[in-house]
Amino acid sequence: MENISTGLKWVIGIIVTILIIAAGVSIYLVINNYFIRAQEQTLAQTQMINQAEFNSYDNKDVSGQDVINAAMRYRGRPQFSILIKTGVNPTGFYATNTYKTYYSLPSKKDNETEEQFHLDDLSSLEDYSVSQMLDQSKKQDDNKENSNVNTQSIFRANVFRDKNGEVRLIEFDQNKAGK
Repeated sequence: MENISTGLKWVIGIIVTILIIAAGVSIYLVINNYFIRAQEQTLAQTQMINQAEFNSYDNKDVSGQDVINAAMRYRGRPQFSILIKTGVNPTGFYATNTYKTYYSLPSKKDNETEEQFHLDDLSSLEDYSVSQMLDQSKKQDDNKENSNVNTQSIFRANVFRDKNGEVRLIEFDQNKAGK
């Protein structure tokens, strides 16, 4: 009889232990799902906050001073370009970028669902610093590139993002302003 009671105590102890372990595992799985969801939401909010700085340029009319400010602000940003098209230079020029990366406007092909970015050929590109954009000392004849930005002008700003939602290019076009 004593052996049976000892055996029952062992069996009950093992069953209780298994129940405690099962409860712990199920609590862990439930809590883990909450942690994963919280992490995903935090990452989404962080990305939204990081990209919010570009909202003031997204399909908005801005002044030439805003163009100059953007060129100064983002010149050290990697994998990023600013394309400026003035009334005199409709093909445009790039603001100087520390990393020498210049993205052309994305093109959408018939069989593709998303716009594709590509780096422009760096050998054929001219980029201009903010001081060159503001330099009014050149005569129009000497300034063949027409890289001057009038701070009082109005430009239409467009922001272009890649497949990951990262901003790669801001286009400032004086010819499309107000349209």
